[in-house]
Amino acid sequence: MIKIPYGESDFKKVMTEGYFYQDRTFFIAELEKWASNFPVFLRPRRFGKSLFVSMLQCYYGLEFRDDFEKLFGSLYIGEHRTPLANNYMVLRLEFSRIDTATHESTYRGFLENVQYGVDMFLSAYSKFFSQETRNMILSGKAPEGILKSLFRVVKALDARHKIYLLIDEYDHFANELLSFDMNRFKSDVSRNGFVRKFYESLKTAAGEGVVDRIFITGVSPVTLDSLTSGFNISSHITTNVLFHDMLGFRQEEVEELLRKYDIEEDGIRDMMDDLRDWYDGYVFEPDARASLYNPDMVLYFLLQYGIKRTYPEVMLDINVVSDYRKIRNIF
Repeated sequence: MIKIPYGESDFKKVMTEGYFYQDRTFFIAELEKWASNFPVFLRPRRFGKSLFVSMLQCYYGLEFRDDFEKLFGSLYIGEHRTPLANNYMVLRLEFSRIDTATHESTYRGFLENVQYGVDMFLSAYSKFFSQETRNMILSGKAPEGILKSLFRVVKALDARHKIYLLIDEYDHFANELLSFDMNRFKSDVSRNGFVRKFYESLKTAAGEGVVDRIFITGVSPVTLDSLTSGFNISSHITTNVLFHDMLGFRQEEVEELLRKYDIEEDGIRDMMDDLRDWYDGYVFEPDARASLYNPDMVLYFLLQYGIKRTYPEVMLDINVVSDYRKIRNIF
């Protein structure tokens, strides 16, 4: 029986420890061919975004070059490798787990997340940076200041490897602000808030060629819309039919997953009827060929089903339910 990667967002772990992985590497080349180098891709919470970001990090990061065959050899991209594979210094940032109780705690959490991502970057590419330089960059007191210092040093290196910036959960903390304190959202995110200054530094770095590509995931476009000219270089591919199936499971993929989970063929039809009622129905573009199944809920179901070979008592993953409640509060 296959291992269910419920809650797993580490691509390397999934690929090296025998977990099931629904191949989405076809979209790597599609993203490279897209007109913009700065796409924003939004999907509901727990829809596989973090795992996809981790996959991009493994594919483009210099540090994973020797692991390419092990990680991607069995996947589509293993036979269709692009020239940009393992050719970037990848900076990965994410903005969950931020205490939004006060302005001070929000700012501190945002700053710490930036410091953590930059620290991981400097460690991954330590051969390019002296300890003195690392200490100087990380000593910055503002998120945009840390990034500006990093970009300035990278630009001075005149290295042939540019930065690929991955931002996951870009709006996680902002959605919490939207749900209970609109004034704080306006002061921290838009106007001349620290979030706007952060994205202005990214726009500048992209204009100077230090940051060659950016990929952003989140739930809502509200935060980026609120930045207006602070970050007006992004391209929204959220409702583009070309990328509709980039995350989520198609019906035939769910059926094949059930077969791999040792469910007998006679029972798959009835089970699919039930799964369709509970987990199907996600459509992000009117011309999409079919709706998608929520991957978190399908994996949750199989994980619970594998314990007693019966349906779980609660068909909806409580983690997803709580996230959707937050979105309702925003509206």
